[in-house]
Amino acid sequence: METAPRRLTFGAHADAYERTRPQWPEEAARWLVPEGAELVVELGAGTGKLTRAVAALGVRVVAVEPDPRMLAVLRGLGLEGVEGSAEAIPFGDGVADAVVAGSSLHWFELETALREIHRVLRPGGRFGFGWNHRDSRHPTIGRVSDAIHAVRPREPRRWERDWPAEVTAAGLFRAVEDRLFAHLHEVPRAELDDLLISYAALGSMPEEERQPVFAKVAEILDADPSLRDGDRLRLPYVVDAHRATRA
Repeated sequence: METAPRRLTFGAHADAYERTRPQWPEEAARWLVPEGAELVVELGAGTGKLTRAVAALGVRVVAVEPDPRMLAVLRGLGLEGVEGSAEAIPFGDGVADAVVAGSSLHWFELETALREIHRVLRPGGRFGFGWNHRDSRHPTIGRVSDAIHAVRPREPRRWERDWPAEVTAAGLFRAVEDRLFAHLHEVPRAELDDLLISYAALGSMPEEERQPVFAKVAEILDADPSLRDGDRLRLPYVVDAHRATRA
């Protein structure tokens, strides 16, 4: 039996993903989307975490998601979404004012996806991308990340890649800008396992292998009372955002 691609493992835990993954800060969405945009296409939208932040700006955003299980959750929230991929975007040439990818670019076949993004953008349109992730600059969160990454120590890390250089290498995009947006993600302590299982490195593991990792992460977080507010965890997160112009 063929193993599903890692980028299609999230759908098995779509409900946990929706409940526990962080929202995108409004200021990050506003920075990624150009003022006056009428149509934004989002790639690898998942359950619509970034989608709803863009929609809240009063902009029409259409989410493109390859996993029907994730797409079903997104549509159930009243968001506009279509099945498709970054490598075969189901839109015509030059129709979008902006294309965005939230915590998904590292899953794309980048060369093919960049050609497609360039194709659907209008001349001078914007490609905005970024990751909404644990802020490992915080010592406790750094230890959590180390415990999770130890599961697959040899796996390539998305933060080890120079994304602005890769996005502009073929001459399709230019003028990359970068910005960080720090924020706190609140999640019930009782749902910590659901948050962890929503990450591909853990969600794709057998139950007996991931449980020790869950226990280790819980131990690290429980030892830092500054990250608790009653029965809720208040976890430092950061959006690592980038935006580029279609050449």
